[in-house]
Amino acid sequence: MEASKKQQKTKSTQFFQAIGLIYGRVVFDESQLSTIELDGEKFQLNHAKRSKKSLIDYLETLPDSMLYLRVYPRFNLKTQELGFEVIGFDTKQPEPNHVNQFFLAGVWQYIPRLTDQPVITIYRNSLRPEESRYRFENYHVPVKGFEEKPFLYKSENPEVASNERRFYELTVNFNPQQKEFNFVRLHSSTPEIPKYIKRKFNKPKAKPRLKPTIKVLQMDFSVLKKTAMELREAGFFEGKVSGKGVTKESLSTKIQDTLTKHPEAAKTLK
Repeated sequence: MEASKKQQKTKSTQFFQAIGLIYGRVVFDESQLSTIELDGEKFQLNHAKRSKKSLIDYLETLPDSMLYLRVYPRFNLKTQELGFEVIGFDTKQPEPNHVNQFFLAGVWQYIPRLTDQPVITIYRNSLRPEESRYRFENYHVPVKGFEEKPFLYKSENPEVASNERRFYELTVNFNPQQKEFNFVRLHSSTPEIPKYIKRKFNKPKAKPRLKPTIKVLQMDFSVLKKTAMELREAGFFEGKVSGKGVTKESLSTKIQDTLTKHPEAAKTLK
């Protein structure tokens, strides 16, 4: 019983995350875009608002400093380039973190935009104040050497992929020269997926209902002509009201079109 309660408590603390530590020299250009060089390779950096200003202020005083950066990994699905989002920095290595080591917690799966390489998908536990549930991104981290079967909806080859989603917690190492994450250790695996933010999609706007118009088809020819004249005097109706070529059918169609196009025209009729 005690073991069961302890297990439930452990599950309740699981959440999606991807965080690690890198070490290098950060350089900002004139546009305040920044990079870090790791083992001779440069990587683009993004910054959480709360950390960017303090980092810029620090580097203005000590521009050549080597820093330890606490970062989220960011993989661009379109360019397939790796980068990092900086959430904080230190001048000394924080314990017990190791350089280039990351903790990932997410769903191991294939995704449509990267069919040849499974990824750990980091769904969003929450959204930032400026983000909308109709427009936000989940994050995906490719991992080499992780031998568990990735989830693939309606998998046609069960030897390669699974049709069951599972939540994994694992440690990986980042190899800057190969620009890839390599599996190190599995901490936990469960089919219980933690709650996460699900994206909403815009519903099509309902077409406005037209207000009921005058029952034109029930009018006789004389009433149709009188109605057309009133609409013409009010500036809504164009064309002949009587004469050659003007029939009940053509006149009623034109009046109906006028009232549909200009609903306010009905107010001018007696």
